[in-house]
Amino acid sequence: MSSFATRCLALAGLVTLAAPTLAAPPPSAEVASRQLIEAVTCKRHLTPAQFAALAKVLKPTELQAYGELSDGEYALTAPLLVLGQPVNRLHLYDGANGEDSIDSYTAYFSTAGIDQIAALAKIPRNEAGDYTLEVGRHDLSVRQDEGQASIACSYDLR
Repeated sequence: MSSFATRCLALAGLVTLAAPTLAAPPPSAEVASRQLIEAVTCKRHLTPAQFAALAKVLKPTELQAYGELSDGEYALTAPLLVLGQPVNRLHLYDGANGEDSIDSYTAYFSTAGIDQIAALAKIPRNEAGDYTLEVGRHDLSVRQDEGQASIACSYDLR
């Protein structure tokens, strides 16, 4: 290769290296809300880091910050409407931090009961008396948790 061609390729490489990398802007609160709702209802699989980043867009109070070795819990300053009902808290469980490697995302309802949420989610009571529905490889469940009705999606169980 000629020295001129070599210099041109080297210069092109330097220009490429010098070009600034622009980070994508954070999603809007509307987009973050929609994607979080989809995650807790088994309609969108997010990584735990993506879930945490979206929750932070809503500017919640972090009850427990999400980190490499911990799960995240977020008290929402403005309710998120899941199935038309207000949610005041979100929780993510990062399966990589536990023994089961199953990610799950939970929304806690501030006023509705489990029978109401199960009906809205169209989840029938199973033989064991629980509200759990297989959604592809995932499980969508409604339960009473810490005195509140909750809906949760556990990903990649099958």
